[in-house]
Amino acid sequence: MYYIQTSFKNNKKEKSDKMGYLAQRKKHIRTDFILKSLIVLLGLFSLIAFAENAPGQFFNQWRFQFYLLSLVITLYALASRFFLYSFLALLLMLLNFFVVSSSVPVLFSGGSLQKTVPLSFVYQRQTSSLLDVFETAAARQAAMLAVVNPLFGGSKAAGLMPKDYHLAGNVENGSFMVTSEKPLGAGRINLGGRNTAAFAAIEIKDRKYVFLSLDLSRQTPAEREQALGYINNFVASQDDPVIIFGDFGIPAWAPAFGRFLDSSGLEVKNDLFSLLRNVIFPPTWYITGYRNLEFDSSRRLPRRDNRFAPVLFRLKF
Repeated sequence: MYYIQTSFKNNKKEKSDKMGYLAQRKKHIRTDFILKSLIVLLGLFSLIAFAENAPGQFFNQWRFQFYLLSLVITLYALASRFFLYSFLALLLMLLNFFVVSSSVPVLFSGGSLQKTVPLSFVYQRQTSSLLDVFETAAARQAAMLAVVNPLFGGSKAAGLMPKDYHLAGNVENGSFMVTSEKPLGAGRINLGGRNTAAFAAIEIKDRKYVFLSLDLSRQTPAEREQALGYINNFVASQDDPVIIFGDFGIPAWAPAFGRFLDSSGLEVKNDLFSLLRNVIFPPTWYITGYRNLEFDSSRRLPRRDNRFAPVLFRLKF
């Protein structure tokens, strides 16, 4: 009887061990398939992204997400002891990182101006409530507010202005600026068709700076390339440093954006983690300026009654 019981227990243990082994084997095969599929797809998409045709442009805008996904795969494959897959994912991560980082800071864009108090700026596109955005700028003590492509004429702006703020240039039927200091100059430049970009010049620490706000998110690739050419001509015509901010409609590593940066001599100042939405969506919102301009921080503010949330960013001079 004892022998039969012992034999039964041993058979049960062997059966349990066999089932555990089979379960682990199935998990190993499933993990192998998932990792292999992800690496093949990421590699294919990363290579297609080098083409300047429509599929290439589509996949190219997701390079930052490819970089993040490759990082996750590298760590997971390493933890799961799939060393070959971890190595291949690492290669893809480095490939996408170098493409992205060649045009825009990835992790941190701070500099040496540690003790300098940053100035705040507010960017609002397609606003339907001037009162809301004016109150937002005043509450944040913004040095400048950019109202880009409002959904109605700006003729009501004068009556809604916060105390101690100044309208910069013509506010009717287009984008305009509002400054806390009296502007030294202001106007608009044509970006092709009916699209315009407003600019304003103010003095900061005894130095004149020209600020240009834009929104190229709704333009076609050909229209965007033309608009960037107009902006480049505007930068070249200025004797003072130019700072450009807004939605460019394409990531900074896109070929058209790269050509603009090369010809204008400007650099992207805000890093990709400065706005959390960049982790999920292709980053298209940037601040560009010369080398001595320092980015401090940025974040989205409550949308209130507007279609899009305003962006608050801080710069050091």
